[in-house]
Amino acid sequence: MTIYQEPAAKMYLLCDPKSNVERNILEAHSIKDFNASTVKKMFKLIKQFGYVIIQLRSSQHKENLLKLSQYFGSIIKHEHSDKHGIVPVSPRENSPGYVNTTTTELALHTDGSFAVEPPKIVALQCEVAVASGGLTTIGDGRLLYDYLTRTNPCGLLNLFQPDAITVQRENRQSTKPIFEEHESRTRIRFRWDDAVKISVKPEDLPIIKTIKYFFNRPENMLQFQLQPQQIIIMDNSRILHGRTAFKQGAKRWLNRVWFDGKSDYSEELCFGFSPRKTLEEFKKECCL
Repeated sequence: MTIYQEPAAKMYLLCDPKSNVERNILEAHSIKDFNASTVKKMFKLIKQFGYVIIQLRSSQHKENLLKLSQYFGSIIKHEHSDKHGIVPVSPRENSPGYVNTTTTELALHTDGSFAVEPPKIVALQCEVAVASGGLTTIGDGRLLYDYLTRTNPCGLLNLFQPDAITVQRENRQSTKPIFEEHESRTRIRFRWDDAVKISVKPEDLPIIKTIKYFFNRPENMLQFQLQPQQIIIMDNSRILHGRTAFKQGAKRWLNRVWFDGKSDYSEELCFGFSPRKTLEEFKKECCL
């Protein structure tokens, strides 16, 4: 995601959303027609911005989506996926507990809330775009992290605790940190919506409120209409995604696939982001 630094205030803000999205689009006939130059640019954009959008001319939707496996690793199946691992994201009656099948707003989040090891890559492919609303929304975990380092470093330190957040639904529960260090990089896992029960320590509620406030600010997100035959590919340990609400009864169809990030191209991917300050630096600042 393209950002610029305003020197005086040292704030990181998004540039014009339209120009951001346009510069992160790669065009090709199909995934199998990718040449070396396209592949190189795809990985470069993901490394730099955390996401890329592929604009295809081929309408072989599922075939194109599954072909991404050669670049992003094995497909991780979900309880709602088909035999190939594709999850339909479309309004469906009688699925109130699963937000992907509703028309309501979907708050920014990372995928794999209940997974021990969440997917490294999330790919969303558009087959049918809704006429109004249903905008794809993305936010950058690095942008949030940099903001918290300046405004509440000791509160941010708490989010590295292994029991920072607990997510529950029916008989499933997952307790995990919101931020994690992986060698020289930092990764984010976050979800906060009404489809699940979420709990944090009372002392962490103020910083959770700050996170929600931050991602509700228009300058801290990108919103755009994913078009038919476009696929957005995101680093799930850096980029949060969601959508705006749309009219009930309207047609909108996306396909989603999770990848484990382990392929012959693994060395081209660096999941998460490079932090401005490390966990050890935070501990020193907070006298721990």
